Amino acid sequence: MATPIPVELDRCTPAVVGGLLQGACPLPQGWERGISFQDTACLLPTVMGECPTCSDLKPTQRASTETFHPVSLITAFACSTFGGIDVQQVAVETLDETADYALAREMLTGQAALRDASPDHEGNPSLQTHATDLGTAFTSPVAALGCLEQTLADATGGRNGYLLIGPEIALALSELSLLIREGGRLITITGTRVIVTGGFDGRAPIDSPEDESPADPCEPWNSTGAPELGDELYMYATASVWAGVGPGVMRSDVNRANNTAAAREERGALTAFTTCATFAAGSGVAKAC
Repeated sequence: MATPIPVELDRCTPAVVGGLLQGACPLPQGWERGISFQDTACLLPTVMGECPTCSDLKPTQRASTETFHPVSLITAFACSTFGGIDVQQVAVETLDETADYALAREMLTGQAALRDASPDHEGNPSLQTHATDLGTAFTSPVAALGCLEQTLADATGGRNGYLLIGPEIALALSELSLLIREGGRLITITGTRVIVTGGFDGRAPIDSPEDESPADPCEPWNSTGAPELGDELYMYATASVWAGVGPGVMRSDVNRANNTAAAREERGALTAFTTCATFAAGSGVAKAC
């Protein structure tokens, strides 16, 4: 029997259509140091007649200040030097293909930022920690989506926003003709932009009855907390989303003692959202697998 030759196959993986990195707004220059901004999404107009009779109809509104710190996305790969595999290329391509998923999961859970040991770092806001839970008492995905969009409109004065969902909910909404594709983007029939990525796995907000977030801060990232078979999946909505991944830093070496080549690709990444207008709702869609 002939010995197979070692090769590197082109995975032909397309870009994530409608994913977080494609659908979110770009971050400003210098975001690698972290960002702090005034969250003005919930500043609302005052409407009155020409001669109002009350003196307190023009309240002064204040915007909250939100701070988001970057996290690191890392892929590390090791292989025998006899395999003929370019370990650096594998590490780079793996991060290219998985960055969208990883950053979306961090936006949902905030687990990596929360476990940062820097003294001035208290973690980042996450969807799980900052979303207002609208509950699960909806008769259908249509009712849940309608409640999310109306609540978002009420909180922002009618500003447009984003729906953040995973593939299972996206397929259910598409089956009900609630999503429309415009080029490489998805929107709901009311115009809300839709970001679909497996990183948004439908887990509930923290402290909700369905919450299964990890209690141990030293558990590996993404190892616990995912919805289980039959659990109702949550969808999230917010007024604005920003996301970005920086350039990579490659570290590699060859251990001649055991003929092993290793490579580690690391990139800074950051995602932010408008915490004053972030909501979650049970979708009426059950976890199917």
